[in-house]
Amino acid sequence: MVTAGRGLAGVEVDASAISEVDGARGALRYRGYAIEDLAARAGFAEVVGLVLDGELPRGADRAALEGALRERALPPGALAALGALPRDTHPMTALQVALPLLDGPGDKARPRLHARAEQRARLLALGARLPALVATWDRLRRGLAPLDPDPALALHDDFLRMVRGRRPDPEEVRVLDATQVLQLEHGFNASTFAGRVVASTLAPLSEVLSACVGALHGPLHGGADEAAWRLALELGDAAAAPAWVEARLAAGEKIMGLGHREYRVVDPRARVLRPLAVGLARRAGLEGPVGALVAVDEHAARWFAARGKQVHANVEFYKGAVFAALGLAPDLFTALFAMARVWGWGAHALEVWDDHALVRPRARYVGPPARAWPA
Repeated sequence: MVTAGRGLAGVEVDASAISEVDGARGALRYRGYAIEDLAARAGFAEVVGLVLDGELPRGADRAALEGALRERALPPGALAALGALPRDTHPMTALQVALPLLDGPGDKARPRLHARAEQRARLLALGARLPALVATWDRLRRGLAPLDPDPALALHDDFLRMVRGRRPDPEEVRVLDATQVLQLEHGFNASTFAGRVVASTLAPLSEVLSACVGALHGPLHGGADEAAWRLALELGDAAAAPAWVEARLAAGEKIMGLGHREYRVVDPRARVLRPLAVGLARRAGLEGPVGALVAVDEHAARWFAARGKQVHANVEFYKGAVFAALGLAPDLFTALFAMARVWGWGAHALEVWDDHALVRPRARYVGPPARAWPA
C-alpha cells in the first residue's frame, strides 16, 4: 500500500481535463484558455459552457445555455425552508440546507451514470437558481420581502437587483462577472475534491453540491475573502499597514489571503482582480480600506522577499473589496464564491460520472494493538 502525505499534499489522486493550475509559472487555464483572456473577453455564460462542455458555446448552443440560466425561480420547498430558518443563520448554512431542496423527488431518483445530457441539464437548473437562493435569504434575514427573479436580465445583473432592490450599473455587473469567472474553477481544491468523493457514491447532484458548500465554508478554504476585508476595515487606510504587517509576521502569525498552496509566484487571479477591486472600491468611496489591502500585500511581499521567499496576495485577498463595493455584507462573500464555483463543482461531478470509480482510500491504523477484554 502506498502511503500518502498528510492532507494528500502533492498527491495526484485522479485525472481531470477541466482546469490546469500551473503553480510554478503562475498560470490558470480553463480547458486550455488562460484565465486572463476569459475574465477580460468572455461572457459569464460562455465560461460556464466552456467548463461544462470543453468548448466555448457558439450560436444555438450559446442561446440555449443563456436560456437555461434564465430559469431562476425557486421551488416552494426551498422557499419554505428559508422562511423557517432562524434569521441569524449564516448564509452558507442556509445555502447548504436549501440547495438539496432545489430538486424534486424525481430528480434525486434519476441515474447518474451514462446520462450526461440529463445531469448537465440538472446542473444548469441548480446553478441558475443559486443566486436567487442567496439573494432571497439575504433579504429575509434583513426583514425584507424577497424579489422574484427577472429572466430578462443577465445572471449577476439580476442577483444584484434581487439583493439591493435596484438595478446595478453596467460597470458593477462587468466587475462582478469577471470576479465570478476568476473563482469559477480551480482544480482539486478541498471543496471540489469533497464533491468528487460524494459524486463517486452516485449521490444526487444537488447533494453533491451541498457537500461542496460545506467544505467551502471552512475558513481555510472559502472564508479568507471575508477575513481580508474585515482586516481592511480594521486598519482603515494604508498608513497603518506596515507596522501591523511587521508585528504579525514577526510573531509568526498568518495573514488570511496571502500565499497559496499551489502558486509559487503571484496568483494570476489576484493579478487580474486587484485593479478591478481598486477601481470599483474608489467608485464606492472605499479608498481607505482598499488602500490598506494594497499596502498589506506590498509590504508583506517585501518582508518575505527579504527572507528569500515569494508570498503574494491570492484571489481571496481582493475579492472582499469587490463585494463590499457592491454593497454586500461580509458574511455573504463566501456564498458568492459558491455561486461561481458551483459550475466547477458540477463539471467535476459530470467528469466523475463519465468515467466512474468509487473513491475509497485506506487509512493507516495507528491506534493500540489488539487487547483482551478486561476481567
